[in-house]
Amino acid sequence: MVVEDDSIESDNTLEETQTPTETTEIETVDLELGVDQLKGVGSVTQKKLETFGVTSLIDLCIRGAQEIKEITGVAKPTCDSWVFQSQKLLEENGLIRRSDMSTTDLWKYQKAYPVISTKCDEVDNLISGGVRPEATYEVYGEFGAGKTQFCNSLTVETIHDGNNVVWIDCEDTFKPNRLAEMLKARDYAEDDEEIGGYLNQITYLYCPNTEQLMGTINGLSKILDNKKPKLVILDGAIGQFREEYLGRGTLAERQMQIARLMSHIKNISFYFRCAVVFTNQVQSDPSMMFGDPIKPIGGNVVAHASTYRLYFKKSGKKRLARMIDSPEHAMADAEYVLDARGMSNVE
Repeated sequence: MVVEDDSIESDNTLEETQTPTETTEIETVDLELGVDQLKGVGSVTQKKLETFGVTSLIDLCIRGAQEIKEITGVAKPTCDSWVFQSQKLLEENGLIRRSDMSTTDLWKYQKAYPVISTKCDEVDNLISGGVRPEATYEVYGEFGAGKTQFCNSLTVETIHDGNNVVWIDCEDTFKPNRLAEMLKARDYAEDDEEIGGYLNQITYLYCPNTEQLMGTINGLSKILDNKKPKLVILDGAIGQFREEYLGRGTLAERQMQIARLMSHIKNISFYFRCAVVFTNQVQSDPSMMFGDPIKPIGGNVVAHASTYRLYFKKSGKKRLARMIDSPEHAMADAEYVLDARGMSNVE
């Protein structure tokens, strides 16, 4: 039942937000700013939100107004207001970049982004040196094209730099032995003790079905706040929805659930200032008369949520990475090979 605005609890109040001061410095996100600070969120509403894992302003922003409406039964305009208030509070506390940042400040801010390299020159050149925070990267291609090896290469470089990784595995393809091989091949580790130290920087979450996947995503904020990863990998999630939602009759529900997932991971990349890389399966388009009939699954819902889209394909013994969509790059290709190091330059 929808509750009208004038019946919202008002036992907690929020001071009017002030325009934040000029700054491009962003502090590390924390979850101490709770939903109890929002105007109109009383004890009953707070309990409903907590039942669904929404305890902080970050949680509320990641879930979005529509989902908050479904959880609380509160009118959509009020939920929109809560998201807006949360955004302003996070900006005021320096936990996210300001929405009214000047163009020059935004340019400087983005120039200072730390990048995560693959250590394969051709591939790094394709993505301007590496993957960046506050962005989502869709990596799609056929089996064996190198999607997971791309993720492995980014992971090895991230942990070698002393940073943490969260890896959400939906296809049971995460293999620590492969990461160990790459750490040795790149001369980052010599023995099991060193390898174990690096691997401890990876938080591994296995999600064999969509129900567990969405539950994990909904509860991810606390893990991200604790581990503060620079990289989040989501391997094979979209394929689960294709496997579980069969037939045309389930298409609308499937796309709605995928849209919710994509909204969450896009928000996670922004609010936690990390790079999110997700792999995707492909299908063949029989209606295409010319060109490559291979296209990623998930449709426009996935395409619109991706900051960058990379297509990986086999080319004999070599592999090919192609930038398909980017707000700053032209379509371009990069050749590489797969070896003990992961992705390597073609000799």
